[in-house]
Amino acid sequence: MKRQFVYILLSVMLLSFIGFWSVSSYRHDQEFVRLIEEEKAVQDSLITYIQELTTALDLFTDSKPMVFTAYNAMVSQTDDTPNITASNKQIFPGVLALSRELLKPYGHGGDIAYGDTVWVVLPLQVEDTMHSRWRSRGDVFMLDYQEAIRFGKRPGRLYRPPTEEEFASLMELPKLSLN
Repeated sequence: MKRQFVYILLSVMLLSFIGFWSVSSYRHDQEFVRLIEEEKAVQDSLITYIQELTTALDLFTDSKPMVFTAYNAMVSQTDDTPNITASNKQIFPGVLALSRELLKPYGHGGDIAYGDTVWVVLPLQVEDTMHSRWRSRGDVFMLDYQEAIRFGKRPGRLYRPPTEEEFASLMELPKLSLN
């Protein structure tokens, strides 16, 4: 009799555990589905924002279609001084290396100088250059090697922010009435 009671008690405990696990698993699955839906909504709004930003930048700035990649401070990806940029600055996240035809110092008609801020959807500071074999390219510095691999090779546009004179002329646009 005692043994039967123990078996019944163990069976009840096992069924309770299975029931608790099933409810917990269901809640976890529902939370996972909710998180995926929220992430998709954020991605959709970010894509819309990027499209609107690109449209606005196209209206007010010069742009050039390019290919963007990522690099790390490694001798195999740079030169023998991987932590120093071509402008002799210490490397930092947000540095952009451009192909030489885009840069003033190389005499190919480029109009971007080291230290200039350009837009690649996010503002990046030009402090480095790429190997001479590359054309119409930008290389974004990243600290994490795996992030750089995930970034891969992406098409994009390089925007030159308006000069002070161009910006001042934009500010003189007539005010639109909201009536």
